[in-house]
Amino acid sequence: MNYVVIMQARTTSLRLPGKALLPVAGYPSAVLAALRARSKGADVIAATSGDTSDDALTSELQKHEIRVVRGPLLDVLGRFHQAARSLPDDCVVVRLTGDNVVPDGQLVHELASALCSSDVEYLSQAPPQSRLPYGLGGEAFRAAALRKAYASATSAFDREHVCTWMRRNCRCGIHTPASLGPTDFSHLRCTIDDQQDYIRVCSLFEGVSDPLRASWLDLLQKLAALPGGPAFRIPYRIFCDRVVGEMTLGTAQLGLDYGVANRTGKPIRKTATAIVRAAIAHGVTVLDTARAYGDSEEVLREALDGAWRSRVDVVTKLDTLRSLTADANASAVERAVDASIRQSCIALGTTRLTTLLLHNWQHHDAWGGAAWSRLVALREQGVIGSLGVSVYEPKEAIQALEDSEIKHLQVPFNVLDHRWRSSRIDRILADRPEVAVYARSIFLQGVLLGNSSGWPNVGDYDAERYAALLRNFAERFERRNVADLCVAYARAQNWLCSFVVGCETSAQLAENLDLFREPALPGDQCEELERAFLKAPEALLNPSRWNDVYGARTQ
Repeated sequence: MNYVVIMQARTTSLRLPGKALLPVAGYPSAVLAALRARSKGADVIAATSGDTSDDALTSELQKHEIRVVRGPLLDVLGRFHQAARSLPDDCVVVRLTGDNVVPDGQLVHELASALCSSDVEYLSQAPPQSRLPYGLGGEAFRAAALRKAYASATSAFDREHVCTWMRRNCRCGIHTPASLGPTDFSHLRCTIDDQQDYIRVCSLFEGVSDPLRASWLDLLQKLAALPGGPAFRIPYRIFCDRVVGEMTLGTAQLGLDYGVANRTGKPIRKTATAIVRAAIAHGVTVLDTARAYGDSEEVLREALDGAWRSRVDVVTKLDTLRSLTADANASAVERAVDASIRQSCIALGTTRLTTLLLHNWQHHDAWGGAAWSRLVALREQGVIGSLGVSVYEPKEAIQALEDSEIKHLQVPFNVLDHRWRSSRIDRILADRPEVAVYARSIFLQGVLLGNSSGWPNVGDYDAERYAALLRNFAERFERRNVADLCVAYARAQNWLCSFVVGCETSAQLAENLDLFREPALPGDQCEELERAFLKAPEALLNPSRWNDVYGARTQ
C-alpha cells in the first residue's frame, strides 16, 4: 500500500496566534504532530505557506528532518496539490493538521488501509459519526481525487478547507478504528484551537514518557479521564450532510424574562455564558436567538469568544418591525430591515448572519414584499447565509414552503398539537428536502410540565384532565416524567430536524440535555397519545393567543 501524510500548518491562526510553535511535550506542536504521524514509518510532508510568517515554522520542521512544501497562505488546497505533485494518481493521501497532535502512525496506517479496502473516494474519521474526539481523526483520499478537487473547486471556502469539495462531489465514507470498540468518545476534544484547548492538550501529554510513540488509544483513555470535560454528547441527525444536534438551545430566557413558567428570571451574564458553552460542549450545534430577545444576541457574542464560535451556528430573527406603519414605503422598510441586520451583526460580533428568519410570516408579503425582497438581496450579497421564517400554524408553513428562497422553518410543536398531522406537513416537506424544520415550544412554554392551575384559560378544554393524562401516559410508558414524555414524542417525528429548548439555569440545561439521551417514543405509543389529545383547541396550542391571560411575556 502506497500512502503519504500531508499535514497542513501555519502560524497565522487568529484565535491562537503562533499555535503551531507552542510547546507540547517539549516540541513545537506542529512538529510533534508530524513526528507522531510518521512513528510507523509513513512519509510525512508538511504543507505550510510561503509567507514570511511561516519561516520559523519551516525552520523547526526541517530541523527535525520533516519535508516541507510551501505554497499559498490561504489556498490550502493549492498547497496540498503542490505537495502531491509527484505522487501517482492511485497514491493514498492522508490529510492531518498541525493543531491535532494525538493521531499517530498506527491510526494513519489504519485509515489509509481502510480507504484502500473500500469503494469510496474520500474517507473521514470526523466526529461524531466516527465516535472519535474532535481533533483525533484524519481524512484519506487518492491523489487523483485531490487533483480533481484542485481543478474544480472555485470558492474561497473550498480552497481554504481542502476536502469540502470532495465531501460534496465524491463517494464518501466514515471510518471508525476497530480498536475503539463500542465506546463513543465524540463528546471529547483534543485539538488546539484556543488557549483552553492548548491547556487541555498540554495536560494530556504531561507525564507521558515517550510523547512520539505513545499510542493514540492510550492518550484517548487519558483524555476521557481529564477533569472538566463533558460526560456525553446528545444525539444528532444528519441533515444535508451536516451534523445537527437534536437539541437546539433557545436563548430568549438568557436575554429577558421570558415564558409563562419562568420563575427565576433572566440569569446574570456569567451564568448565561456558562449555559451556552455547556450546551455546545454537550453537542448542541445551533443556537436560536432574535432581535426581540432583549440582549440575547450580546450574550451569545460573549459566550462565543475564541473557538466556541466555530463549533456552532446561530439562527437569529429579524426585528418585529412594529415601528413601521401598514402603508410604509419601500425605502422606509428597507432602512428598517438594514438596521435590524446591522444591529444583529454588531450584537453578535460578526459581519455575516448564518441564518436569518422572519419573526412574523406576515412580513413576507407586507409592504408589497419590500422587507422580504431586501432580505433576499442581502443574502445574495453574502450578508446572510440562508433565509427562513418562524411560523405559528401549518397554513403559514405551507405558504412559506411555496417560496424556494426559504430554507429554514421554525414551527411550534408539542404532544398536544394535532394540527401538523392533519395538514400532512411531512408529505409536503418531502418535495423540499433542503428545508430544515426546527420545532419550538415542545413543553408549550412550560405549561405542560405543571399542574392544571398553570394552564391558560383559553378554549374549550379540561386542563385538569389534560394534565392528568400526561402524568398517566408518562407513568404507563415508563418515562421519567412528563418532560421526558414530551421530548420523546417530539423526537419521534422524523420530519423535524432539531428541537428548540430554552432554560434559565444551569440545572435546567443539565436536565434538558439528559432528557435527550432517553429513547424516542415508539410509534404505537405516539399514536395512542395522538388519539388522546386529538381535539386540543388551537387557542391553547398557539401562545400568541394567550395575551389576555399572560401578557406580553409569551411573545
